[in-house]
Amino acid sequence: MKIGINELKMKPGNQLRFSFEETWRELQGGKESIPVVAPVKVEGELTNTGKFIYLKGEASTSLKLRCARCLETFIYPLEVPLEEEYCSEAVFQSLPEEDALRDEVRVYQGDILDLKPAVEEAFILALPMKWVCQEECRGLCPRCGKNLNIEQCDCREEEVDPRLAKLAKLLSEDRKGGS
Repeated sequence: MKIGINELKMKPGNQLRFSFEETWRELQGGKESIPVVAPVKVEGELTNTGKFIYLKGEASTSLKLRCARCLETFIYPLEVPLEEEYCSEAVFQSLPEEDALRDEVRVYQGDILDLKPAVEEAFILALPMKWVCQEECRGLCPRCGKNLNIEQCDCREEEVDPRLAKLAKLLSEDRKGGS
């Protein structure tokens, strides 16, 4: 995902539209590798603003995730906006140490701008905290482990607090005796 920016750097106001597609095998999400199951498509525009190169665009792909409730895998389509500022190493070094801009800009080397780190970061930040295959996912039965989206289990749903077990036993005996 590298773009040559030699001509773009020549004059403030220059713009460069781009569109490309790459095949990625996985996306690194912390300690976890997330399979990428569709080509990564990136398109947008680069603008020379003087000291900085401004990127505005969007990226899309599909990931294979595992549901946190039922543990089934599912395909998660992802489309994210891209908005970044890049600068040369020299411009970055000229920024004062306390300038907040130092934390917000990305540095490029030479005449090549690598968009891959920005795209990866945008994908990771766009993922939900908890991956679920559908909002209505019923998950797994905590007793028998059946996927409740596929079939209903025969487990008793009522759980008795161990502190009240004796009372529950008395109540069940009372019901049996009263019948």
